Parts: sequence; structure tokens; C-alpha cells
Amino acid sequence: MKMEEYKRIRSAIVLIIAVLMAYGAIQNSILIALVAVTFGIVSLHVLRSGLTEVEHDERIVLIRSKAASMTLAIITVTMAIIGLVLVFLNGQGVGDYEQIGNLLAFQATTILGLNALLSYYYRKKLGG
Repeated sequence: MKMEEYKRIRSAIVLIIAVLMAYGAIQNSILIALVAVTFGIVSLHVLRSGLTEVEHDERIVLIRSKAASMTLAIITVTMAIIGLVLVFLNGQGVGDYEQIGNLLAFQATTILGLNALLSYYYRKKLGG
């Protein structure tokens, strides 16, 4: 299968998943959403295995790596700041957001810890 055809089919699968997820949300059914995501993962995996053209070179890998690192940094810092602000606002008596703030701060800490652990692992594995 050529890359152009792959991209069209992939877009159609993503659209189907989005529609099924929206339908599941409207029907208040987690089962529909889970089936949609499972269908999507399996379909995209099967579709990817039939691809004959591969567009990966060092430049694309480097661009994706840098984009992923920046995304991780921005999202993690934003989550931590929002979490701390929510905890602070709860202390000032502006709503009951302490649990959400603690959750966001905990997620940010977990993501940073996992990132550090994986960085250490890949440095050892790849000889860095």
C-alpha cells in the first residue's frame, strides 16, 4: 500500500473512532468508547503493517524527538503550575479545587520521574 492511500484510510479510521467516541459519550456508555479505541488501535496496527513505503530518515526522527521533548516539558510544567494555583486558591477560600490541584501536581511529578527514569535507561542502553 502506498503512503497516500495509507493516509486516507488512516484519516477515515480516526474519523470513525471520533464518531464512535462521541456516540459513546452521548449514550453515556464506556463500553462503546472502549470498543471504538480498541477497534482503532487494531485497525491502525494492521493498516501500518501493510504499508510498503516507509518515510523515516534521521531528520524526521530528530524533529519528532525534539517535538516530543518540548511537548513533554511544556505540558508537565503547565500541569504543575495549574495544580499549585488550584491548591493555593483552595487555601484562599476560592472554591474547592484542592483535590484536582493535587492530582495535577502528582501527575506532573509522575511524568517527570518517568521521563528521568527512561532517560537514564536509554542512556545506558544506547551507550550515552
